[in-house]
Amino acid sequence: MKTNRIMVAMGTILTGSLLIVSLSSPAYGQNDAMSEARTIATFGLMSPRLLNALNLTPDQVAKIEVSKNAFRDAQRAYLAEVRALRTEVGDKLFGPNRVGEADVAAQITKIADLREKILRDGFRIALEVRNVLRSDQLAKAATIRQQLQGIQTEVRELYNQK
Repeated sequence: MKTNRIMVAMGTILTGSLLIVSLSSPAYGQNDAMSEARTIATFGLMSPRLLNALNLTPDQVAKIEVSKNAFRDAQRAYLAEVRALRTEVGDKLFGPNRVGEADVAAQITKIADLREKILRDGFRIALEVRNVLRSDQLAKAATIRQQLQGIQTEVRELYNQK
């Protein structure tokens, strides 16, 4: 009897530990961060909550999913390239040799170009999503956006921020 309780307790602890580890793992956090970045880059039109509130048809969901997957691939490529470039810059900054702006100018320019490209890709995806939505859904999305902006203003005012 006592052995069974200990086994059940250990199993519960192990299961809880695995859940905590999986939720705090980089893959879980990365997916959440990727979703948030996708929402920001598409000017809010790819927000899962917003899209859920618009009562999309299955056809609309399928079309938006194609756009989402394309942008997800673009994000991954962007992050891989930027990560490599930042590593190059970091290696120079933390290396033993003197470093000037000219030594990393090419990498910095490339990072800026990649940021501009992902911004343009996000805008293009936002337009694709917008074109999938009906006029009543666009109106509802605009209303939700206005309400959220009002809430953000109230929060800033509560904290005396401008």
